[in-house]
Amino acid sequence: MTGAERVPRIHCGTFDAETCWRDERLTRLPSIPDLQTRNLVNAMDELLFVFCRDQDVLLTRYAMDEAHRHYLQEIGFHFTCNKVDLDISDHAASNEMNIFERLKATLPYLLFNPQLPKNAELEPFAILKGMDVLAEQQGWTVHAPSLEIVKHVNSKAYSTELKDKLGIWNVSQFVRSHVELDRIGKKLLDAGVFLIKDTFGVSGKGNLLISTESMLNRVSAYISKQEKTDKETLFIVEPLLNKEVDFSCQFEILPDGGFHLISVQQVLNADFAYQGSITAAPPLLRQLERDGYWVLMQDVAVQLYKSGYFGHVCVDSMVLQGGSIVPLVEINARKSMSLIKHQLDNYLGAHSLEGYLTYVSMVGSNPISFGDVLHAMEYEGLLYKDGRRHGIIPLSANTFKVNQQQAGRYKARMYVSIVASDLAEGEQLVSRLRSLLSSLAITVSS
Repeated sequence: MTGAERVPRIHCGTFDAETCWRDERLTRLPSIPDLQTRNLVNAMDELLFVFCRDQDVLLTRYAMDEAHRHYLQEIGFHFTCNKVDLDISDHAASNEMNIFERLKATLPYLLFNPQLPKNAELEPFAILKGMDVLAEQQGWTVHAPSLEIVKHVNSKAYSTELKDKLGIWNVSQFVRSHVELDRIGKKLLDAGVFLIKDTFGVSGKGNLLISTESMLNRVSAYISKQEKTDKETLFIVEPLLNKEVDFSCQFEILPDGGFHLISVQQVLNADFAYQGSITAAPPLLRQLERDGYWVLMQDVAVQLYKSGYFGHVCVDSMVLQGGSIVPLVEINARKSMSLIKHQLDNYLGAHSLEGYLTYVSMVGSNPISFGDVLHAMEYEGLLYKDGRRHGIIPLSANTFKVNQQQAGRYKARMYVSIVASDLAEGEQLVSRLRSLLSSLAITVSS
């Protein structure tokens, strides 16, 4: 198929898919709602530009920043995107809508230039409620399993049971009531700290580290109150393992059941939350080969396909202190941050360059345009440009500015690809970026 004949793709997504998949009948772990952090996650959909090719369309909740879009075009990313926010009049309902529900409500009233292609294929970050309805409304094709299958295989309950099915070492246990949580939790505490995991927690949300019996009692009481309102309990508990390295494997299950290995990325985490992805080190890849990891990933893919799933998969794994591998921590049956990193690898590899994906968290008091940040980065020689051997590619602008309309201090975040010859040079670039942001009266979080 030639470029002119290629079917254009529509890219869009909601990055906290796990929240959308979660069963509302289940009890929750205690947490503090944070609207500003939620806004940041809602704005992460702009990262999907990395999957766009010429003729593709990226639809984001907030219109992409013009200066950012122009910069991406300069370095070789060409795509069409919405020039206005995908907003609806009822803001209360709007906050609860995933991207497909939002698009269904707004697309009929938005004027695009050029108009959206009708013979397009919908390429979601994750499969959510309303995707099929939107595709039918717009005349787009979509190749995906059912939403119920997607929910089933993304649950930590599924991956926990799969470990036993495949004979993988499994330290996870189910708890189905606050009484079981009390009993099993106290036994675990005898050996050390342990984790309570929500079946649909992700990147730090839905993971609770229990270190004392009084903490366990408070959580148990919190669960008990919810059970009295007819909520059901289903959590997973496991001892905190002595982890040395987090890594993840990206592969795709084709509609006919075929297996396509994409990449392995080392994952940087802090307090169970995602911090970035770097290229897997050769010694790790050699160990995975020795330990039969690739064969096991194909076995996981076979089981997922038998369960009715096909599409992108990211399997979280880890290396423990002492060197043993935990091949299956959990399954993310969707696109992932590490897949975004791999896509950037493809882009940089065409220029014989390497990079790694990370982000900088900030707090600001006064609004600052993203164009000014780009200009300052260029002035300081930090901004990656075609032909340079190192530099920083800003991957997100909306995560930088989405909270700027808030009164008082606002949270901001900038996802970046660090183009460098090695990790040490990369860390130097990040340090210079932090200093630059601080000079713009932005407080950079450690």
